[in-house]
Amino acid sequence: MSTETDPRPSLPRSSPMTVPADSATLTSASTAAPAPRTAAAPSAATRTVRYALHTTRMTVTNVMFMAFTIAMPVGMYLLFGMLFGEQGDGQARGMIMVNMAAYGGLGAAVTAGTQIQEDQRNGFLRQLIVAGLSPRSFLVGSVMAASAVIIPALAAVGLIGVLTGVEVGAVPFLATLVVLWLGLLPTILIGIVLGMVLKGGTAMAGGVITMMAMAIFGGLWMPLEMFPAWMQSIGQAIPTYWISQLGLWSMDGGELPVTGLVVIGAWTLVLGVLCAISLRRAVGLTRR
Repeated sequence: MSTETDPRPSLPRSSPMTVPADSATLTSASTAAPAPRTAAAPSAATRTVRYALHTTRMTVTNVMFMAFTIAMPVGMYLLFGMLFGEQGDGQARGMIMVNMAAYGGLGAAVTAGTQIQEDQRNGFLRQLIVAGLSPRSFLVGSVMAASAVIIPALAAVGLIGVLTGVEVGAVPFLATLVVLWLGLLPTILIGIVLGMVLKGGTAMAGGVITMMAMAIFGGLWMPLEMFPAWMQSIGQAIPTYWISQLGLWSMDGGELPVTGLVVIGAWTLVLGVLCAISLRRAVGLTRR
């Protein structure tokens, strides 16, 4: 019996077919998922603006705060305007408007500054520092937020004043609001210092007492000339008196009160240093 052989060449028996190294590398590289992109960390300016916007939003949505800083100075303007507005052929009404606008801005500035104490109490300051917000950005953002919440108080009193008979042109009116807004910077820093130094509800109480004292001694409620000489000396050494005087200068013209610029500048410089020192201490405490 003859045996037929298969004419096809037989393949050698071996282990399962292997893929060359180069092909395996190419295949794994083509099927691998792309590496996720790492988002760039936000800059210090971006962090500052974000914090300022967050703080501003939290403040303006506080109904009691906005009512206190707007309704009270508007009501006091209407009251004082009804009692004394016709004096000096109606010129007293303009002075009352400037003083009450400054008072409303003062209340908003000091109260907004003391809100920092709440950030310390609830641990939000600690979260910000851990997230990478520097103390300088925190301070600048706080000043920006407080500066923003001043605007409604200034604008409300100013508009009510114009509607009730204060005669002032559009340009002097806007210039007066801007001058008052810029002059209130040291009062913002006062609020921040109080918020850093005082604890809990003491910060808010200290802010209210400070605001009242600066309004009275600064001649915002009554002309400084009605006070004894020693009170007049104190009044001319604090910024609120000169904030009012600069506002009157921008509205009525006349000689620029240079002394007021020096007093406001000195208070701003000293309070800025105190803010930096108290903020470093607060950050050091939160990191422990």
